Amino acid sequence: MLKVYSDAAVNGNPGSAGIGIVITGAGMYTQLALPLEGQWDNHTAEFEAMRLAISWLVENDQTHSITQFFTDSQVVARSIEKKYVKSETFKPYLNECLALLESISYYEINWIPEKQNKGADNLAKQGLQKAIR
Repeated sequence: MLKVYSDAAVNGNPGSAGIGIVITGAGMYTQLALPLEGQWDNHTAEFEAMRLAISWLVENDQTHSITQFFTDSQVVARSIEKKYVKSETFKPYLNECLALLESISYYEINWIPEKQNKGADNLAKQGLQKAIR
């Protein structure tokens, strides 16, 4: 089983942003701290963090395990769970996440409180510092 934690950090609204991803599983521990180019609002950056986390699994042939995704964004968790988002701004991100998730054998999307997402949060802040530089 894989556990995937994602988070975003944004400086301003909109502003510079970075994302953090932690992937753990049998014999695997991967951390990603990535800067995002351009200006981002928090929700869009959170969707991008989830999209990049799913993309990493697909690109690295990690799609056959049971996978639990964790995010502290209720918007992202609920939107993916319901396969619907009202905001036109978020629809392309949701649609891309859903398309990528079709490659995952079995997955769950879970909302967790911020305090349970500290690893991804710290990496997102590192990604944000890279984006600011």
